[in-house]
Amino acid sequence: MYNFKMVQIKSADQVEPDYMWISKNLINNITLMENNHIELHVGQLKRLFKVVISNKIKDNQILLHPTIIKQLCLTSEHNYGINIVSNTIYLGPVVGIMADIYNENGKLFGGQTLFIQQLLTAGREIGELCFAFNPHSINWNRKTITGYTYIKNRWKKAVFPLPDVVYSRTRGFSPVKMSIRQKLSAQGVKLFNPVLVGKWNTYKILSKNQSLYDYLPDTRLFNNISLIETMTRSYQAVYLKPVNGSQGRNIIRIERLKNRGYNYKFEVNKQTVNGNTHSLEQLQLLLKPVIGNRTYIIQKEIKLLKEKGRIVDLRILVQKDHTGEWIITGIAGRVGKEGSITTNISAGGNGCRLDILLSSNFADSQQQQNIKTLVEYIALEAAKTLEAAIGLSGEMGVDIGIDRWGKPWFIEANLRPARYIFNILNDRATRLKSVERPMLYCRFLSGF
Repeated sequence: MYNFKMVQIKSADQVEPDYMWISKNLINNITLMENNHIELHVGQLKRLFKVVISNKIKDNQILLHPTIIKQLCLTSEHNYGINIVSNTIYLGPVVGIMADIYNENGKLFGGQTLFIQQLLTAGREIGELCFAFNPHSINWNRKTITGYTYIKNRWKKAVFPLPDVVYSRTRGFSPVKMSIRQKLSAQGVKLFNPVLVGKWNTYKILSKNQSLYDYLPDTRLFNNISLIETMTRSYQAVYLKPVNGSQGRNIIRIERLKNRGYNYKFEVNKQTVNGNTHSLEQLQLLLKPVIGNRTYIIQKEIKLLKEKGRIVDLRILVQKDHTGEWIITGIAGRVGKEGSITTNISAGGNGCRLDILLSSNFADSQQQQNIKTLVEYIALEAAKTLEAAIGLSGEMGVDIGIDRWGKPWFIEANLRPARYIFNILNDRATRLKSVERPMLYCRFLSGF
């Protein structure tokens, strides 16, 4: 599919450890150092070799002594990407998938195990030396990492060089993990996917972009119970959302009742809790166990489109590939379960196709196309704006709601987007692209 230049590393006992045998055609692209030396980089490992030019070697081969192949963490007969800059050869790139190890029920990386297997497979197909690792398994003195590859339907533990690029899939950001990220950067490793930014900071960042402002629902930091009265007078219903929450947990919907008082609704263990109160003071007491010590935002309710009486929003997966540009990988509708105040799949939601959602709610085909175009614009513009503020990113799951009048509204951006929604819709092609593109982006970041 991609015309990436590859080279095969071949084990040869006749090659002395300090020598590299290469073809005449390959050497034409290289400026040799004095005494016919060349530098080989594999991730953050590098080694100087004296070059032997041979007409008997294929154009796409480099011959090395078997012990050197092992020291450089390479595999004989394997195809690697190659990047030649002056008198230096770079192989790979070397890509590390940083993730937490759980080893639950035979799943080494918990719920991410299958996803990581697919990432490693996709990376190998484009010439990468890739592996998954726990952030605590780095040997800083030797500049190596003990990690895992997935070959022939099983996990294989091995030692790898510090990579060119780390694709972060860890959950949570403790001071220790932040320190590890900083130390990797200091070693020349490029990391993408920054720390989680939170809903309130996301809103503040995006609200500075005038082209997005009209698509942001009125959002405020929830620091006083009186905000519920103020905002429900304007919008009738509001949502309370934890700043650092995920998967729809601890979200509360509050509606102002006509005959004084409030209706509240939230979910606990996938069960809906619904009730009325007569005063703000009573509401505050009832919600205290849900809110706890968490920081919340309060946001006006969007009158979302519905599918058979269930609320629907969109998950837009935006990613980068080997071009380094933001592109849309896929769009899927998320349908909340009956009576739910969220659309999260983990809370029992389901999926629907965007074209079916739009055609069943808007008769005019031009309006349908205009909505889709605007949704794509908001998603891409949000990703670019957030990245400019928070640091290098390679993907985001942007959630956008469409109201009953056809206006899109930005809901939130997830820096660790799940892809399961595309499995639900049986959209295999989009699912495969969603796995492949982060590995392609790793090539771009490492200069390949």
